[in-house]
Parts: sequence; structure tokens; C-alpha cells
Amino acid sequence: MNSKTIPEGALVFSFLGYTVAGFFLVYAPLSGVPFAVAVALTGAAVRVWAKTVPLAWIEPWAKIVPFAWVGAWAFVVVMAKVGAWLVAGALAGVVAWFVYWTVARRIAFALTGRGFRAVPTILVFTVTGALTWFVFGAAAGRVASAVTAGDFGIVAWAWAWVWAWAWTWFIFDAIGGVIAGSVAWAFAGVFLGIVVGVVVWAWAFAGAFAGAVSGALSEASNELKQSFSNFHTFLILALTPLSGLSLGWFLSKVVLSR
Repeated sequence: MNSKTIPEGALVFSFLGYTVAGFFLVYAPLSGVPFAVAVALTGAAVRVWAKTVPLAWIEPWAKIVPFAWVGAWAFVVVMAKVGAWLVAGALAGVVAWFVYWTVARRIAFALTGRGFRAVPTILVFTVTGALTWFVFGAAAGRVASAVTAGDFGIVAWAWAWVWAWAWTWFIFDAIGGVIAGSVAWAFAGVFLGIVVGVVVWAWAFAGAFAGAVSGALSEASNELKQSFSNFHTFLILALTPLSGLSLGWFLSKVVLSR
């Protein structure tokens, strides 16, 4: 009987990263918790069933995710009316993971091909995660406040900005290459957050830590699949970040309530 190996180091690193991210959940918009949970679950599912859903499919399909992202904000509007904010956050989290992963892996592979190694790769995933969560926090906060005030013109305006941000990567990537696309996408994300008007910097820090440990989770998934079934691997990869998010959220409640 073959002994089962568990990549403790990668899992602990991932757990700690999501614990820090969970600490900032208290600063998240109303739909931030289901958003973070959906990001973690989507990442675990895609890593485990990569043979069923090849990562190569992500890049061509990701070109339509701006429409799904805009659709997520439609649920944010519904949230204010019938309490569907859980659905809104979860859908936005799924879409955000594909936007984040597509951009981050393209940049990381491009840098690796030019002689860069682990540190720049981790930095890429960190910055990309921070931007993705930052944009979500800014847009969600703006949309939620506009819906509460009944100003649906601002809602449409925020949708348009988020849609434009998601497409910036593909446009500049096609014109100037991977690096040009990434730089333009980063500047557009920061500009969007400032222009939209509800800046959630703490939420961006949460995304930075979640993005930084993404590589560790990918490494852990490769090792786990050699010893465990896909289902058990998914459970480990899902429960590790979710337990970290839960602990971080609990610690924030304890520390910040004093």
C-alpha cells in the first residue's frame, strides 16, 4: 500500500495567507464574504479537475467574463431589493477568479520565459490578486450605496467602468503584448477604484495575500492528486483557505471589537 503524502508546507502557507485575508473581511462590502468563499472554491475546483476543464480553456473563454461580471452587479441590485447579496457575491467571486488567474498566469509565464523565477512570479500573483479584489470592493461598495439611494444612473456608470477594466487586459495584450497588457490593466484597475469613488484599500490587502498563496495551492494540488482522489484533494484544497478565512474573520471580530 502506497503511503500518502501531504504537502504540509504549502498548505500551511496557504492557510496563513487566507487567515490574513480573512482578517480584512470585516472591511469588505456586504457581498464580500461570499465573494471570498467563491474565489477559494473556484480555485480548488479548477485545480483538481484540470483534465476535465483544461486551464488552456480559460484564456479564450475569459474574454467573455466581463459580461458575467456585469451580470453579477445586476444581482447586487437584486440584493438591495430581495436580499440576494449571497448570489451576487458568489457569482462575482467565480468571475473574478478567472479574470485574476488568466491575467496572472499569462504574465508569470511571460516573465519566466525571459529568465525570471519564483520571486517575480509570486509578486505577479500578489499584485493581480490585490487589484482584482480592490476593483470588486470599490465597485460593489459604489453600486450598493447607489442602489440604497435609488440612483440607478450611478449603478450603470459603475457597471460600464468595471466592464472596461476587465477588457483593458485583452485590448492592450493584443496591441502591445503580455507586459503592456498587464501594466495597462493594473493602472486601469487603480484608476477605476478611485473614479468609482468607494475605495476599499483593506480589501485590496486581502486580495494580495490570497493571490500570494495561489502558487502554493497549485503546488499542493499536484502533490495531493498523486496520493488522494480528486474529491478528497478538492476537500483539502477547499477547506484549507476556507478555514483560514474563518479564523481570520473571527480574529478580526475579537481584536477590533475591543
